[in-house]
Amino acid sequence: MQDAVGKFVLLVPAFAGSALIILILTFLWYEATPIFLAPQGGPSIVIQPIWDPNRDLYGIALFILGSFICTFLAIAMAVPLGIGAAVFLSEFCPPRIRTSLRMIVEMMAAIPSIVYGLWAYIVMVPWIKNSFAPAVQSNPLTAWMPWFQGSTNGLSVLAGGTILAIMLLPTVVAVSDDALRSVPSSYREASLALGATKTETAVKIVVSAAIPGIGAAIVLSLGRAVGETMAVLMVTGNSLQIPFTLLDPAYVMTSIITNQLGYAFVFPLWRSALFAVAFVLLMMSVSFTVIAKWFVKWGMKTRGLV
Repeated sequence: MQDAVGKFVLLVPAFAGSALIILILTFLWYEATPIFLAPQGGPSIVIQPIWDPNRDLYGIALFILGSFICTFLAIAMAVPLGIGAAVFLSEFCPPRIRTSLRMIVEMMAAIPSIVYGLWAYIVMVPWIKNSFAPAVQSNPLTAWMPWFQGSTNGLSVLAGGTILAIMLLPTVVAVSDDALRSVPSSYREASLALGATKTETAVKIVVSAAIPGIGAAIVLSLGRAVGETMAVLMVTGNSLQIPFTLLDPAYVMTSIITNQLGYAFVFPLWRSALFAVAFVLLMMSVSFTVIAKWFVKWGMKTRGLV
């Protein structure tokens, strides 16, 4: 009897979580339907790059592109640093120091995004404008790179991607560290007994065995990066243009919703277009979660863990 009650109690939050996601998706789809059915909109708004509600132009491809560029730039910076830090914490760091460093990582994850955004706006944006961009453009080794060309006021894709990378680091480090430490000690002992060095064991054995968990950390970080709002809103410039270089401003999906929903609420098509942005954003997050689950299951299967 107690087992049946326990199973029922555990099933309730599981079904409640799934039902909540379905209800939110249904609500967003209901609110977005008018723009998808209207002559001024339609499904093609997903690939249209022009956003001008005053002319009934509601292309959201501009925001999707901005979100993807900032997100993948952040992942490209955060993942190598995060995995490297996790390997150090798991395999090389003394236990007493590991505890302190892990506490710092967890504290970083608890910092509100608005604080990160404020720091980036005051410190990072002027640094990109006054130091980084001039140095890169005047350096013969990097002056030819097209993604660093053009003038900038510091509010740019680079600023958004960098602050996102800093915000993602705690997630990548913490989840990857847990995955690495969950690898059985027998793997390490067998590798060392065969003559491998500690570095070879960490890189070729431990990291390989922990790839499913590390992959999940990366994809979950992708979902968080796509949905981040305040920090990105403060440093990307929010300009209705396609960014062709890392120094160009951008507009991401979360920022357009935050900036315009208050004005658009009394205009049915405009409001519906913003809900369409939210619907696409949630679908992207759900897709990242599904990919994470598939990646973990595939990694465990290929390594004989299931």
